[in-house]
Amino acid sequence: MSRVIASRRGFLSSVVAGAAIGAAFTPAASLTAAELTRGFEKTLRSYATGEEINRQRNIWVLEVEMKPMRMVFIDARDPQTGEMRKEQVWYLAYRTINRPLVNRKADDDTAPVNDVEPLPGPDKFIPAFTLVTYDNPETEIPVSVHEDVISPEALKQINRVERRFAEDPLFLNSVQVTQDLPAPVPPGTTDEKWIYGVATFKGVDPNTDFFKVILRGFSNGYLKEEGPDGNPVVKRKVGVQKFIRRGDRFDPNQAEFLFDDNPKWDYQPDRERKTQ
Repeated sequence: MSRVIASRRGFLSSVVAGAAIGAAFTPAASLTAAELTRGFEKTLRSYATGEEINRQRNIWVLEVEMKPMRMVFIDARDPQTGEMRKEQVWYLAYRTINRPLVNRKADDDTAPVNDVEPLPGPDKFIPAFTLVTYDNPETEIPVSVHEDVISPEALKQINRVERRFAEDPLFLNSVQVTQDLPAPVPPGTTDEKWIYGVATFKGVDPNTDFFKVILRGFSNGYLKEEGPDGNPVVKRKVGVQKFIRRGDRFDPNQAEFLFDDNPKWDYQPDRERKTQ
């Protein structure tokens, strides 16, 4: 019996030692890659077709990585009773970076179809988000529309949840993150300077099962089309990410949020920003 025990101890010691050696020689690159994902599960690639580039030679398109939709609760005062209550805030954490468009030709002298006056300064990154709920995923007829709102209280909680280490970058709201458009950075660059941001939404029906988030300001792409009345209609290039939530108002849980398909680029009619 003592020989069996000793043999087992020796075997376990060799397994532990082997695991330690294996861990020591794990490629640093693979660990770094896993660490860099940090929960960003969906990527909206920087992409423009040759037609888009020919139509608008100054077009730029950011790459966007997103985490699943999540929620936090903040203390809010009821406007009718004056009492404090817990308010549910949905949020979408993301990071974005400017990428060079791989199919852009340096010697392309094609005249753009869309002639616009040049901006009086550098291009700006000014993100805007709209959450649209719908009951039928086939028709996507809007039930409610919610614009991104600024909530300092929610932002504090979000950063406590999303930042694993003190040196991790802060997530900024859509006002704080506004800045001059950074220079394009090719993928694989050693020092990639991502922009970290978060969109927050209030007043979303807790019974919502289907919704999508429209991301504006991540491209300056646009086109002009003739509308039904014969007048020109301007459409902007936007990102669209759809979600499914299987839950109810009685037991809200952020694990109920699921991505519905991959994010896509789309052109949607330009419109004024609305307030809730």
